[in-house]
Amino acid sequence: MRNLAQQIYGSQLTEYSKKQTQKQKNGYSSRLGWVFVSKDFTKETTKAVRTYNSLFNVSKDYTYFTPNTFYRNDLRRLSTLRWINAMSIDIDTKNGENEGMTLPDVQESITQAGLPMPSLIVQTPSKGFHIHWFLEQPKRASDKLNAHYSRIQTCIAEMIHGDVHAVGPERLFRLPTDENTVFHSQTRVSFDELCEWFQLVQEQDQVDVHTYKKGFCKGYESLLKHPAVLKILEGVNKGQRDTACYTLALAYKAAGYDEKIAEAHLHNWNQKNVPQMRQIEVKRKVKSAYNGRFHAPSAKKIRELSGMLFSYVIWEEAKPREERTYSHIEEWEGDVLAFIRAQGGQVSGAQRDLAEQITSSVDAEKKIPYATFKKVVARLEEQEILSKKVSGKGRGASTELRIIDEVKARRTQSEASKKEQETVSKNNGLNSNTIKDTVVGGTALPLSVGSSLALPKETFSAVILPTSSTLSKPAPIPGNVPSPFVSALYNRSFVDGRFLFRAWGKIQLAFKEFGITYHSIAATDDYLRLAVDAVAVTVEKKGSMIAGDFQGDESFLKYLFGTMKGLLANYRSDQITQFVEEIEGLGDITLSHVAMELEDELTDARVVDRELVETKLAEIEREQSARQRRKHYNNHSAFDLNSSLNQFKLFMKTDD
Repeated sequence: MRNLAQQIYGSQLTEYSKKQTQKQKNGYSSRLGWVFVSKDFTKETTKAVRTYNSLFNVSKDYTYFTPNTFYRNDLRRLSTLRWINAMSIDIDTKNGENEGMTLPDVQESITQAGLPMPSLIVQTPSKGFHIHWFLEQPKRASDKLNAHYSRIQTCIAEMIHGDVHAVGPERLFRLPTDENTVFHSQTRVSFDELCEWFQLVQEQDQVDVHTYKKGFCKGYESLLKHPAVLKILEGVNKGQRDTACYTLALAYKAAGYDEKIAEAHLHNWNQKNVPQMRQIEVKRKVKSAYNGRFHAPSAKKIRELSGMLFSYVIWEEAKPREERTYSHIEEWEGDVLAFIRAQGGQVSGAQRDLAEQITSSVDAEKKIPYATFKKVVARLEEQEILSKKVSGKGRGASTELRIIDEVKARRTQSEASKKEQETVSKNNGLNSNTIKDTVVGGTALPLSVGSSLALPKETFSAVILPTSSTLSKPAPIPGNVPSPFVSALYNRSFVDGRFLFRAWGKIQLAFKEFGITYHSIAATDDYLRLAVDAVAVTVEKKGSMIAGDFQGDESFLKYLFGTMKGLLANYRSDQITQFVEEIEGLGDITLSHVAMELEDELTDARVVDRELVETKLAEIEREQSARQRRKHYNNHSAFDLNSSLNQFKLFMKTDD
């Protein structure tokens, strides 16, 4: 048990608890973490330990533990998580699910999913399994990382028949013992490896959509008529009822049924299940589906429940737009985005007034209905294309709408007609949606005066783009990619606009994993320098077109993504180290002022790196706590010294 614990936690636990004098001398450690153990998941039987000695002693009396550690010993919550040490999956055999599953079955599922060998498999008394992949290096918990961890965990659970509801890095798992450990290896995986696996699965899902072409669903209205959905409506087995009920509720929601009507239909459906669900459970599933953020059911769930071909992708006939009824919400999305972009990318006012100003690009006399306008804004906000900020209440409320992701906005607007696109291009001139054609010849891509991308002259020197008569008309350079990044690739003969766009997409994806938006990348000198550095490092490893040692698009782009993440992680770490050194020399009052400034920065919706600011605030809190402890210790020492002196004086008087 001790060796296994050391494999998981490393230096996050100590051998023995620190004495008070050691704590006062060395101060607070930001590396240590608390492990929670429990007898039966109840609060009364849950205990937090921080030493290997304590963990070893309590393991005889406790049943569950947390593979990941926390910075508080009184609260096991996602918000108090400090270190992520393992990816853990629960394969449950209760309620008829996975009945008869054996260890070879689990190993086969892992192999078929393309996952690396696990580090530990524990069998539960109910004949289920807890599977753990220990990480090569622990990951510092954050809101973004925790959310992505749960996405990967859910995906793995779906692939190997795990419990998709038992997800989250804060969860308890069966404490491993010699008796319940059925598999143990020295294998450890990197979190990046799991991220890449997840990305490949997502890409494969897109390929699978084409594989299931015969199962295409033509529209939301036809969902309930599709053979796969009809098969589920015939009733399901005990282990499938909850998932099937929620999936069917979403199907009714997408098809336009009222919540009460959908609930009535599902109560009738429930009578076909053996055994039936409780009526209150059906009601809860319907309520959850209608109040949740999903608009339609998961195609994967429908395939799993029915065992039939099905695709969630909604395909419609490609008729000329002017021949179609102007009722599709996707078309209104394009018009709303065009309206906001025409106002400079940001509008504000009463929502009804804004809706009154938006007309159909097909029929100028047709205005967007207010209810549709609200739906469109909600959809665009959910897709992180728009940000919405409401000030005031009631009739005096004002809503601010701002485009925050131009790439997604362009993709959404691509549903508009070619004529509409040309009109927008002519009216707006060279904006973020303009394609600049510099296929042959030309100079370094200049940054327009006043542009948010404009950098000081000393930041990037102008570079002459190569001229070549042998270029075979590659795609033009996309105008929304920053010029320094374009030049870094163009100088190495990467001149195809498609490749440049994909490369910038990888950069954006890397920054997104750190919670940094696209606009912040382009507007921050340090971030652009890091992106250019990532190109240089990747070219050195994966070759370039101009040197003739290029190793292919996919290899280059994958390495660029990983390099950008590494450079950004190092940059952020350096920022924190430098910040800690700076605040150690500040006075108490100045330190408080710095904390207030950071708190004000967090209230700004456009904060560049929220996670970095939050980490800085946490470091200030640690510094202030350490100072308080030192003052407390010094005061007590002075008090003890005065007491000793007084006693000595009293003794001397008595002796006289």
